[in-house]
Amino acid sequence: MQSKATWGRRRHGFHEEKRERFMMKICPLCRTNAEISDGSPLEEDNTGREFVQCPVCGRYDYSKVWNELEEFNKDHLMSYLVYNGIHEAGDYRYYTTKSKEWCDKWREKFDHGNIDHGRPIHLTPEIVENWYPKTIAERVDRILKYVADHAPHMGSFIQYDDNRIYSVLFVELYEDQGKKFSIDGVEDQASFIVNYLLAEGYIRTEGYDGIFLPYTCIALTPKGYSRVEELERSNSNGREVLVAMKFGEDTNCLRAAIKKGIADAGYIPILIDEVQHNDFITPELLSHIRNSKFVVVDLTHQNNGAYFEEGYAMGYGKQVIQLCKADVTLHFDIAQKNTIIWKTEDEIPERLKNRILATID
Repeated sequence: MQSKATWGRRRHGFHEEKRERFMMKICPLCRTNAEISDGSPLEEDNTGREFVQCPVCGRYDYSKVWNELEEFNKDHLMSYLVYNGIHEAGDYRYYTTKSKEWCDKWREKFDHGNIDHGRPIHLTPEIVENWYPKTIAERVDRILKYVADHAPHMGSFIQYDDNRIYSVLFVELYEDQGKKFSIDGVEDQASFIVNYLLAEGYIRTEGYDGIFLPYTCIALTPKGYSRVEELERSNSNGREVLVAMKFGEDTNCLRAAIKKGIADAGYIPILIDEVQHNDFITPELLSHIRNSKFVVVDLTHQNNGAYFEEGYAMGYGKQVIQLCKADVTLHFDIAQKNTIIWKTEDEIPERLKNRILATID
């Protein structure tokens, strides 16, 4: 079993004996120079897989032999990875197209100290498409939130000299439903959305004369920040719902039941174990709570993190739907809250869906 220091070396240069696996190549998504391994360094036998460390898309792993990236709309996948990608040093997470069962197994092992495979996050076309904004209004809100989150100070400009900004603006770089890379018309697409943001008074620019180029600088105006604050408090148009609970193989059935109840009510479940790392409450996790329409918490296992996340959500004015198994005694200060008390996981989807439709919608 590796130490965290070893994993750190693997992530930035990986094991010296496996260094030859990494070469500077072109990221298969954004076409930026990236470190790509010939076979994943996280497995002894991974013929046909590539592990990508891209400055734009972050870290992800996929099967080249099975053409797994072709199953995605690549424009949507690039935006997903830019908005949710994993770039930070010391972060053990990465996206992978491997099965959810494989990811669950190694995440649980990671939580118990085995970091041989890092902290994998299962990624599918369905996850990407559920996340991808369907309307102009949703895109605008996501863009404003991204600029606010990445500006070093309030009112500061952000600037990128690579394809990242196109994915931030939801510009399509591929033709034929995300299959064929092409840069035809990208400036027109980017200029359209930037002109809209300017006309609404949400942003100000430097180096922009009506034709958008990657080095254009963008900053939010006070009106833009006001919109972001409104979104964080109410997220009235949001569809994401954060789930706080204990995660592990012993709770897979409970996890699936909660996800089904949320999805059946027309919302997108976001699982906390896929956004936290190192057992700390990160700014990223808190951002997910703020951006959620409401929060679902299961307190069956008396998880301290779940209590914290429920309290944080309530302090931010979010509605919280609480669940607990029938034979568990809740903490006295929340025992009076109207809780979905369940005996078997099978009853959760219908009851949770009905509670959402009755209290949220």
